[in-house]
Amino acid sequence: MTDITAGRPPAPATDGTAPDVTEPPLDTEEAERSADEALGLKLGTTTRTEIDDYTQLMRGQVALFASAVREGGGVAARGSWLEADQLLGRGPADDCLVFAAWTHVRDLARLLRRLVAEYGEQRAIRAQALPDRSCPAMPNEPVGDRCTNPEPPDAPATEHAPAPVASER
Repeated sequence: MTDITAGRPPAPATDGTAPDVTEPPLDTEEAERSADEALGLKLGTTTRTEIDDYTQLMRGQVALFASAVREGGGVAARGSWLEADQLLGRGPADDCLVFAAWTHVRDLARLLRRLVAEYGEQRAIRAQALPDRSCPAMPNEPVGDRCTNPEPPDAPATEHAPAPVASER
């Protein structure tokens, strides 16, 4: 099996501290755009050099997104990673027909589209899992006044009515 690794090392620290290990999110728009361009290559009008250039680009992006999706976990993520591993391991030879190289780059582009979609779903799930701050700190307001637990529905009504907003005046 081919070992898939994300090739972005952390930035070197210049002030003597440890480098930041959190990586920025992958560029999904760029990956989708390059996959669309690779799928738009025409067999009769595209040179073998252009196909090989797109193949290298697709291979790099598939490797990055496959490792990111695998880190996200899940059975589907493992299946996508295995498919990427197999596809990256069986690239066309240098002396193969143009049709074989063209088919391979199209397979890479389709897989990249699916990996980008899975990566986006994983990021959305992680974003929803973060706790929301329902009582943000307001300037010049004590925290105890704003962050109180709501009263149960069967509790007696309070004597205070909310102040009308500007649109109700």
